[in-house]
Parts: sequence; structure tokens; C-alpha cells
Amino acid sequence: MFKAILLNKSAGGFEAKLTELDDGLLPEGDVTVRVDYSTVNYKDGLAIADKSPVVRKWPMVPGIDLAGTVESSDASEFAVGSRVVLNGWGVGETHWGGLAQKARLKSSWLIPLPGSMTTRQAMSIGTAGYTAMLCVLALEKHGITPEQGEILVTGAAGGVGSFAVALLAARGFKVVASTRRLTEESYLKGLGATELIDAATLAVQGKPLGRERWAGRSIQWAVIRWPMRVRQ
Repeated sequence: MFKAILLNKSAGGFEAKLTELDDGLLPEGDVTVRVDYSTVNYKDGLAIADKSPVVRKWPMVPGIDLAGTVESSDASEFAVGSRVVLNGWGVGETHWGGLAQKARLKSSWLIPLPGSMTTRQAMSIGTAGYTAMLCVLALEKHGITPEQGEILVTGAAGGVGSFAVALLAARGFKVVASTRRLTEESYLKGLGATELIDAATLAVQGKPLGRERWAGRSIQWAVIRWPMRVRQ
């Protein structure tokens, strides 16, 4: 038996509850993971509150990421006792996810956790950090460099935005942080932002990649749109 948050929807309505489940109910997969940590992402919040059609198969255990230890395995690359991390792949949507004490998953979805990192540290970074890194890599792929000028991060005080500020600053970018929470100035500057601007000043629709004039200077900016399901 293991504890899990279970979501169910039927003609009688929607239900979200913390319950105990038998291991035999776990979905198909070749690796069973004892979950140490998961994070509550925006999509998880929507799923648990039944505010958006995130869940595509009922009943469902939410949680789009997890880090833990392999409890049993039919996959040669993941021995019992291995520590692993997972982001995306439809868990919490079409396959039971990480907001449980156990998860049975496909080995192709898992990434070995580096020995220098704990499972708690992995989920402190979580899907927010993973998404921010994907965005930074995409910017680099498009040839965006620190020498081209300041770079703007919108939603900077949020999870993805915070990681983006820190990652870009570490790569030598001068980061202008856009947020509606201007009280977070010391927090964002501590992450590496050189300046804050009110997000309300950027409420004009723009192109996915471009440059804007703001306060008399040119700022490079980017909007990265990712599919709902993030895959490795």
C-alpha cells in the first residue's frame, strides 16, 4: 500500500482526495520508483482544482515531476537503489504522476540523478528550473549573446522566471527583470537582475523574437512557447 493524491471524475462529479492505494493499481511500466519529492506546478494546481482539462485519463494521480529511488526494475540501465528524476512525459495527465509515495514508469522517461545532487535538490529545481534551462538553451541556439545587449525576463518573480534570471546572469547577461511584484526587487537582484521594470509597461503584443526600445535603450527579448507536454 502507498499514499497518493487521487483525482477522479464521473457523472457524480469531481473528487480529489488523499488516499491509500494497493501497489497492484499502479499503471504499466518497467521501473517502480519510491518517490522522495515532487513539486506542485501550475498544471498540477489546475488538475487538483479541476480548473482546466489537464487530466486526460481517470482516475489520475497528479504530479508532472518527481525524484526518488528505484524500488524495482526490469530495465538493465536502472538498478534497484538508483536515484532518478523525471519531468513531463504525460505523467499527471495520461499516466499516474509524482504526488504519491510510489510511481511506476517507463525507464525511457527517467534520468539518472548525478551523485552530487540529492533528490530534494533536484525537486527544488524541479520543472520550473528545467523549463527555464530549455528556454536559455533555445536562446543560445538562436544566437542570443550577452554582447548583444540587455535581455528581458518577463514574469521574473515566478518559478520559471526566477531560474531564468539566475541562469542568464550566470552566463554574463545583463538581465532586466519584468514583474508586477516590484516589492521583490531585493530578491531578483540577489538572483542577478541588474534592473526591475513594471510588467504593466510591457502589455503590448509583440513578435516571438525581437528588440524593443525602452527607457531610451534597446533591449533584446524573447517569448518561448512550449507544448503542454514537455519531453526529453
